[in-house]
Amino acid sequence: MQISHFRAHSANANGQGVSEPLRDHLEYVAQRAEAFGNFFDAAEQARLAGLLHDIGKYADKFQDYLDGKVSRAGDHWSAGSLLALKFANEYGIYPALAIQAHHSELTWLPLSYEKFWNNLVERLRNSSEVTDSRADELFRRLQADGLSLPSVTSGFAFEGEHLVAEMLDVRMLFSALVDADYLETEAHFEGDANVPRRPRPDGPSLDCDKAIAALENYLQQVREKHKDSPLSNLRDQLQKNCRERAGDPQGIYTLSAPTGLGKTLAMLLFGLYHARKHNLRRVILVMPYINIIDQTAQIYREIFSVENGFPENFVLEHHSLRDEISKDDEKESLRRLLTENWDAPIILTTNVQFFESLFANRPAQCRKLHRIARSVILFDEVQTLPVHLAVASLAALSRLTEPEGPYGCTVVFSTATQPAFGVLHERVQEFAPHGWQPAEIVSDVPRYFQATAHRVQTTWRDETPVSFDALARELAEYEQVMCIVNLKRHAVAIFRELVSCRPESEHESFFHLSTSLCPRHRRDVLDEVNRRLDAGLPLKLIATQCVEAGVDLDFPVVYRAVGPLEAIAQAAGRCNRHGLRPQGKLVVFMPDDQKDPYPPGYGKAAEATRYFLRRLRTMDEAKLSGLLTNPDAIREYFHGFYQLHGFADSEGTQEERELLQAIKAGDFEEVARLYRLIRQQTIHVLVPYDRAAFDSLLSEVNSKAGTPGWIRQWCRQASPLTVDIFPPGRNSSNWNYLHPIEFFPAKRSSSNATDWYYLLPSLEYDPRLGLVFPEDDSSFVV
Repeated sequence: MQISHFRAHSANANGQGVSEPLRDHLEYVAQRAEAFGNFFDAAEQARLAGLLHDIGKYADKFQDYLDGKVSRAGDHWSAGSLLALKFANEYGIYPALAIQAHHSELTWLPLSYEKFWNNLVERLRNSSEVTDSRADELFRRLQADGLSLPSVTSGFAFEGEHLVAEMLDVRMLFSALVDADYLETEAHFEGDANVPRRPRPDGPSLDCDKAIAALENYLQQVREKHKDSPLSNLRDQLQKNCRERAGDPQGIYTLSAPTGLGKTLAMLLFGLYHARKHNLRRVILVMPYINIIDQTAQIYREIFSVENGFPENFVLEHHSLRDEISKDDEKESLRRLLTENWDAPIILTTNVQFFESLFANRPAQCRKLHRIARSVILFDEVQTLPVHLAVASLAALSRLTEPEGPYGCTVVFSTATQPAFGVLHERVQEFAPHGWQPAEIVSDVPRYFQATAHRVQTTWRDETPVSFDALARELAEYEQVMCIVNLKRHAVAIFRELVSCRPESEHESFFHLSTSLCPRHRRDVLDEVNRRLDAGLPLKLIATQCVEAGVDLDFPVVYRAVGPLEAIAQAAGRCNRHGLRPQGKLVVFMPDDQKDPYPPGYGKAAEATRYFLRRLRTMDEAKLSGLLTNPDAIREYFHGFYQLHGFADSEGTQEERELLQAIKAGDFEEVARLYRLIRQQTIHVLVPYDRAAFDSLLSEVNSKAGTPGWIRQWCRQASPLTVDIFPPGRNSSNWNYLHPIEFFPAKRSSSNATDWYYLLPSLEYDPRLGLVFPEDDSSFVV
């Protein structure tokens, strides 16, 4: 057979190697996409998309582009979309959407096959935009190149009934195509004249037997270490529950138990046994905050270490500020590559990374989604999911866990304060047919809470506001105490009052912890706080809610400002956490502040809490004493919250209405814009907590700016010294303390063109309080 002269890519090895035959590229991408799609019953559609995604490269114009004869190739994908519709009919819609978006983004779910067809025909008629408008001629060239299309008789077909589910199906097929295309393009450009194609190594697979053995061994070591703990029997019982229930059918589960019982490791136990029972591919652990991932990842790396016989990259972390930099560049490079598409058996990631990817529309964010199929997905501290996103989020998870659905996933929601998401079942059904009806893993939830109820005595002082100076004087009377507030400016004010009311000799025992501190600073503070707790040294910690979910602190006394009831319960979990004292003390107070006392998104839940407390005082005040250890009462609070703000039976807020309307319209771009766990975009401020590292990083920017390939590594190294803030107001004087970091000096970064800045010397990075601006317009928690 004559060797084809059609090429997909230019020569590799910086132009010194070989070009890639288009036939080879299409076949390799089709094979990979088919393998990916096979895990969610869309193998034929994925293969079709792989074969047609670059068919426009058979055009003479594209070949001229590779030869440098023309400066722009044009659209080489719309012809493939049209051919997918032509040859696969209704089963061609999703492959056509994936093909159309693989170099740009998903835009709209088509209202009808005919309208989609007509739009593509009109697109191809615009010959200036496409490489070749003759789709049939391009297909003839593909056939002459020895390729043939599969017969697509099954897979996803557009029905327009459950839009979260159907849009997720599109993203999944899109993910399979995009990842296959990325990997095969990378394999070509990693090659050279001697080895034309160098595919990256696949990530390790999940060996459930070996992983279970390692985890059980670790749990036995923990058991021996804490055998005298009053909670050890409860921990053992919780783990036993998880082992026993792991053999149950796949679906949606909750794991409800008090803080301090090791739920994170217990649900991993469930996940591994469940994966073995149902032959699943990976375990994905999703956590609300990066600081929790840091702690958990350290434990996971110890359990599944190379020393214990596990391969490198058995555990991968994926979040925005991952700061683990390996000294071995080759290992770090492979870890980064595998993280891009979650090619590992155990993934640790954040709510932001996981959920926003499920609702994304761009290739880079969606690329990893196909790896979720056939997984156990474990959610830690799920009460942090914003309620205005709950219906959409639960619908996406419902589709992943649908008993007769294509994805074969199991989901576990773990927390001490389980949200009453079951009341949203009918609303979720509108967007995913299976709705939301989880089963509880723990056999007797009240028994666990009753067994730990004695750990903390709660005093409710939420009706009369207390001034910051009075509060500081009260805190100063305790040997060891933590005070948690809702706003960073409150934490700063109370810390300053504490310093002013006590002699300087005591100041070394005062600590502040919030997201005004960079990650390395926060870690150093936590290390010193835990050292003082263990040694029984004097300690006063003023903190924001960043210390609540998943942070292992154990204070004898905790003060908590009024906020959402689940946040107050989490604060109680930092008081006498391990039950080693006869009883801890929690004081719930109302700070005296004439401004808005809550950060954005916090007020409605705090309002529902105050309403719920007033009702209890009127109807059954005796319930107040045991409120935080009563799961039924917590569930009643959530019911009241959803009813009070209209989430239970209607679209409760403008934000929720806008998102759900965009979903009903099939508008991928608008959905991606509106689905944000952090509503306002943040900017990154490099701070001189470590002056030598700060200066070195800025020097590196000056020396390497404009050169390719260094920015990702720089950002990763800078992240431990970075404070994320919401951008100051347009006319705020706080901009005077920030200087844009110019990665590309020729483009002249400005406050509107970059999200990286460094702190100017005119504002000191406070060694106790971190980044505090004179003008208070960026004071709430990021």
